[in-house]
Amino acid sequence: MSYITDISKSSPFFGKLKEGDVLLEVNGHKIHDILDYMYHSVSDDVSLSILRDGKELNVTAKNKTGHLGLTFDSFLMDEHRSCKNKCVFCFIDQLPKHMRDTMYYKDDDFRLSLLQGNYVTLTNLTPEDVDRICGLRVSPLNVSVHATDGDVRVRMMKNPNAKNIMQLLERFSDAGINLRCQIVLCKGFNDGEILKKSLEDLKALFPAVSSVSIVPVGLSRFRDGLEPLVAFDSEECAEIIDMVDSFGNACVEEYGTRIFYCSDEFYVTSGRPVPEYDYYEEFEQLEDGVGMLTSFIEEFDDAVDSLDACDKKKKLTFVSGMIMRNTLPERIEKLKRKLIGLEAEIAFIRNDYFGENVTVTGLITGSDIIAQLKGKTLGDAIVIPSVMLRDDKFLDDISVSDVEKELGVRVERIPCDGASSVESIADIVGK
Repeated sequence: MSYITDISKSSPFFGKLKEGDVLLEVNGHKIHDILDYMYHSVSDDVSLSILRDGKELNVTAKNKTGHLGLTFDSFLMDEHRSCKNKCVFCFIDQLPKHMRDTMYYKDDDFRLSLLQGNYVTLTNLTPEDVDRICGLRVSPLNVSVHATDGDVRVRMMKNPNAKNIMQLLERFSDAGINLRCQIVLCKGFNDGEILKKSLEDLKALFPAVSSVSIVPVGLSRFRDGLEPLVAFDSEECAEIIDMVDSFGNACVEEYGTRIFYCSDEFYVTSGRPVPEYDYYEEFEQLEDGVGMLTSFIEEFDDAVDSLDACDKKKKLTFVSGMIMRNTLPERIEKLKRKLIGLEAEIAFIRNDYFGENVTVTGLITGSDIIAQLKGKTLGDAIVIPSVMLRDDKFLDDISVSDVEKELGVRVERIPCDGASSVESIADIVGK
């Protein structure tokens, strides 16, 4: 049951509904969750069936605003669906104890794929779910494929329901669903010829499959009792880039779009420069770490070029993950030529908390920042990307104020995209 908790003043039902009303139907359609609500609310004339004080009522209104302006007691208007897999590469299984509770929840809800871009495995779908996805035209659907070979996928995910991935993808393709796929690459499992087969199978599903990201497995130091996995070395990463690019180039030739992309980690580990901006086309897989460095470079440099010169004195220490070690120094030097009073240092934080294999900035913890910067001259402030934080705390539950107290310096946070980060840095320097 979906309880209404708020009715905005712009809602066509403002004054007609009350907090605590239960939504039953929209335009005669029973509402199971947020997808039903969104789909059936798109109408000029909207009729709601609600339950109030044990009685069913019908309420109608003209929907001139394009939205109903209702808030419910739960985001999905239903229970979240958790993951039922036991993936050999699952990063949540590699987390230490005593982190935020939300870090240990394994989400695998296809509705959040539509609403928030989450990747889902499709292993917990019922036949009714499949029919609903096709009927409601849920797009785009972000799918964790990993391997199109059913037996390999079952071996990786420890779930017999993982085997029918190609049948599901073909069904969704036939229904006109846009599919954006992900392959988490694990050495000895789904690389080599298995990867080649996966790329061939997904290529055959174009245009339904519009992009595929290939991402290396993330390995923390907390893997006791888990499946033995090793990271790809620089030479192997280069070979994977070459294989993916061969498919991507063929797709550009045949379809006019690349489809297949390696995540930034492959380029950093291989020592190769990241591709140019146009290579990534629409940046469909940006949130999966595909083209993030290239996008940052382009936006950062353009923003610096447009920046007004400033000679105000300020010393800052920029904190980053190791993945930025070949990207950030040149950006900061370019920034200093505009902000001529800026004295800047960069502290690339080694991830001792999760292990050195983890290089992304978003997984840097407060304890590592404190341990590696304590006792150093840090200037007027340290500057951290906001991706490190949630609710003012790092992943290890250390707060910004804890870091400030331990280091004796102010902490400034900046956005992660290149343009906004330049604007924020300029504001910090201008204070």
